[in-house]
Amino acid sequence: MNYAVPKQIGDHNKNQMLSILRERGPTSRVELSRLLGLSQTAVTRNISKLLTNGIIRECGAEKTRIGRKPTLIELCGDFCYVLGADIVGGTLKVALADLMGRIINYNEEAVHKENGSNAILNQLNALLRGVITSSAIPTDKIWVAVIGAPGIFDNETRKSRFSFFLDDWDEMDIRSRVFKAINIETIIENDVNLDVIGESWKGVGKEYENVLYVKLGQGFAARVVIQNKLLRGQNRMAGEIGYIIPSLSREHKDNYENILCNDAVSRRYLDMNGNCKASTISDLYSLAGYGDTVAQSVIQDLLDRFAIALLSAVTVLDPQVIILGGDASCFDKRDISYLKQKIEDHFPLSQNIEASTLNKNACLYGAIKMGLDRIEDRITEIW
Repeated sequence: MNYAVPKQIGDHNKNQMLSILRERGPTSRVELSRLLGLSQTAVTRNISKLLTNGIIRECGAEKTRIGRKPTLIELCGDFCYVLGADIVGGTLKVALADLMGRIINYNEEAVHKENGSNAILNQLNALLRGVITSSAIPTDKIWVAVIGAPGIFDNETRKSRFSFFLDDWDEMDIRSRVFKAINIETIIENDVNLDVIGESWKGVGKEYENVLYVKLGQGFAARVVIQNKLLRGQNRMAGEIGYIIPSLSREHKDNYENILCNDAVSRRYLDMNGNCKASTISDLYSLAGYGDTVAQSVIQDLLDRFAIALLSAVTVLDPQVIILGGDASCFDKRDISYLKQKIEDHFPLSQNIEASTLNKNACLYGAIKMGLDRIEDRITEIW
């Protein structure tokens, strides 16, 4: 049995206090004591240290009708900053956020995969430096950069695995290249991991503790938050449902990623129509909206296959909500109702399915949230 030592308990309480101030904004000492389950003496002691280090400030009094008005405490948003980046998809995005999680600078550029991995990394580093320079924020005040990237990053080899992004992407030492360019602590994280973190922080998942996030697009993957914690798995591969095969027959040997990704539906449309006008699932929906019966047929087939894949995940994970991300976020209410019904035909419980509200910005918000969590850990070191 593992027992928490006093320092671990203290660090946990400190992190919780910072999180409360970040998410709730100005809060009184009394309210902090109640929310943390700590004595007012302990809270006052910690607040004194935070004030001394310039991490928080007093910001006026709480509006009460009678009695002495309690002084409110808030985080100093300009105490330090976090960089977040997303390189997946057709657009490279970089944002600088303050300690409150507010984005204060942002830039994006089109990504040209045909230029190769080395060119994309150079482009990322140039965009990161540009956002820093245009913000006029000293580098020593930017504590961490979190980069959302394809594949599973291996901290030992400092390389990604299973990315299928570009042929030589898994050979790139992304973290070292970024750190050398900006001289800021750098974290490389799988983009779908950051998607579900972003959705759980700022999207439709924020009201739930158990979230299944499913992303369709260039590939097909899912990620899971259980009791507000990201489920990683032994090899950091938890949620890679694209590897599931729907059948053991030799005639149907493809896995779900090869069946449901953008390339697969585009090929299916081409085979049926003879004219490739759809390169993504979103393109198919646009065509279907204009009455293209072939696009409508391909979408129906996609929904049927997708429902089976969701059923496999639901029976294992039993989430509170399923969030549809990537190109799946374009599914309308009728499609979502259809998915629910197909699952309920084989599973005894009704499923809550919602389309992503952050959509293509989920990864960026997830990067900022992971950076803020890392900052809170570092703050406890100086607190």
